[in-house]
Amino acid sequence: MILGELRESDESDWDAYVDSQPRANCYHLRAWKRAAESAYGIEAPFLLARASPGGSVRGVLPLFVIRGAPAGAYLTTGLFGAYGPVLADAEAGEALIAEALRRARAANARFLSVKAVGAEPHARGFDPVDRWVVARLPLPDAPEVLWREFRDKTRNAIRKGQRSGLAWREGDSELGGFYDVLAENMHRKGSPIYGRTFLAELVRELGERASIVTLADRGRAVSGALVIRYGGVATVPFASSRHSSLHLNPNNLLYWEIISRACRAGLHTLDFGRSLRGSGALAFKLGWGARTEPQPMYVQSIRGAPPRFDTGSCGVRMLVRLWRSLPRPFADALGPQVCRRWLA
Repeated sequence: MILGELRESDESDWDAYVDSQPRANCYHLRAWKRAAESAYGIEAPFLLARASPGGSVRGVLPLFVIRGAPAGAYLTTGLFGAYGPVLADAEAGEALIAEALRRARAANARFLSVKAVGAEPHARGFDPVDRWVVARLPLPDAPEVLWREFRDKTRNAIRKGQRSGLAWREGDSELGGFYDVLAENMHRKGSPIYGRTFLAELVRELGERASIVTLADRGRAVSGALVIRYGGVATVPFASSRHSSLHLNPNNLLYWEIISRACRAGLHTLDFGRSLRGSGALAFKLGWGARTEPQPMYVQSIRGAPPRFDTGSCGVRMLVRLWRSLPRPFADALGPQVCRRWLA
C-alpha cells in the first residue's frame, strides 16, 4: 500500500473516490483544504492511500495541522464543526490513521482528533469525547408533505416570519450581509469569528455546491446561512440571526425556505450540523422533526493530558465573558487569528 499527500495530479482520483463512497459528506471535499491553506496558511496534508504507485484509491483522510502556541499544536480531520468518517477499507483506514499519528508526533503535536459520525472502527485506542450530535431531517419530494407533519407551533412560527415581510436573497453578493449577522451573533455569544476571508475562500472553492442565503428587513440582512449541497444532502454548517430581530421569527422562516428549496431540488436530507447535547440549538433542530446521530471526537494524546473539550468549564466561561467584553471591531479582527491557531 502506498500512502501520500494529495497532489494536483491526484485531485480527480480523490474526487472520484469520495463521490463513490456512501458515507462521504461535504466535509470530505477538497474545498476545505484550499480554503484553509489560502485563508489561514494552515498545513492541510490530505492523505491518500493507493493499492500501488498510480493504482486504485483505497482510502482518503482529510488532515489539518493547527499550530497555535509553541506547545499547543494539534492535528484534526476537520475544521470547526466539520465531521465525517474515515473513508477507507479496513487495511487502508488503519494505515491512514497510523500515518496521521506519525505526522502528529513529527510535528510535536499534543494530540490527534478524528471527528467522526457514529462509531469509528479505524480509531482503535483513541479516547471518544461524546458531547455532540448531528441533527438531520429526511426530506420528501414536496415541502407540502413535510408541512403537514409539523407541529402547530412550528407552522405558526413560520407563518409569523412570513408575515414579517422579510425578503429572501441568495448569491455570492450576500456574503457581506451574512457575515455581519454571523459575526454580530458570535460576538454576543462570546465566540471568535472565523473571518470573512475564510468563508469567501470556502464559497469560492465549493463553487456551484455552495449558496449564501439571507433574509433582509428593509434592505438589511437579519438572518443568513451557508448551504452546501453534496450527495443529495443540503448541509448548513454556518447559520445565524440577529438577536434584535428575533421577534420577526427569521430563524424559522430561513430554515423553512432552505427546506422548501431543497425538497424542490430533489435533495433527500437536510443536515442541520452538529450541536451540543441538551443545547437550545439542538432543541430548535429537533422541533423540525430532525433525527440525531452521535458525533464523537476520537482523540489520541501524543504528549501530556488529553484535551477535555469542556465548554462548561470555569476557564471557558471566563474566556466567553472576556470575549463579549471586547469591542466588536477588535473582536472581528482578532477572531480569525484565534480560530486559525487554537479553535479549528
